[in-house]
Amino acid sequence: MTEALAAQPLQWRLQAGSPLCFRQLDDQFLVFNAASGDTHLLSASGHELLQFLSEQEARAWSAPALAQALLGESEDADFCLSLEHSLRYFEQLGLLVPVLP
Repeated sequence: MTEALAAQPLQWRLQAGSPLCFRQLDDQFLVFNAASGDTHLLSASGHELLQFLSEQEARAWSAPALAQALLGESEDADFCLSLEHSLRYFEQLGLLVPVLP
């Protein structure tokens, strides 16, 4: 791997052709992935993040780019790390896919 590729932050986007349906359940949210048939329980913040991503078409996002879009800043290392953990978790659930920068 070249240094230029290694310096690029990992990016994620929604799984193509995978419409998501959300439903609130008390203070949590259910998300149904129509492509896989799986249902997942999310926190309110997880729902907000996934809802934001689903409204962005097929754009790929890195954690710093998401921090910039959500907060207007990308210098908060703790917030970026938290976003990256959420993105990786959504990837494990099959809701997001990694994208090469």
